[in-house]
Amino acid sequence: MTMQIKGHAAQIVENFKALLNEQQMASLTDEPFEELETLIDASLSVVYSQAQHDFAKELEVMAHKLRKGSSHISET
Repeated sequence: MTMQIKGHAAQIVENFKALLNEQQMASLTDEPFEELETLIDASLSVVYSQAQHDFAKELEVMAHKLRKGSSHISET
């Protein structure tokens, strides 16, 4: 998944570059764009990690409900 996130971060930076005019592009080196890509990558990674954690928690709740439901079936 990390490669996909890095690809998304690079694409966002490329889209941002497309918004800049020639003078703006000429005044910037590659370094700020690399830093921007790193920040975007980190942000996307945090969001992805949180989404995975939230989904795992939902699965745990569902598993608990299934176990609870199956114990009632076993008792009859």
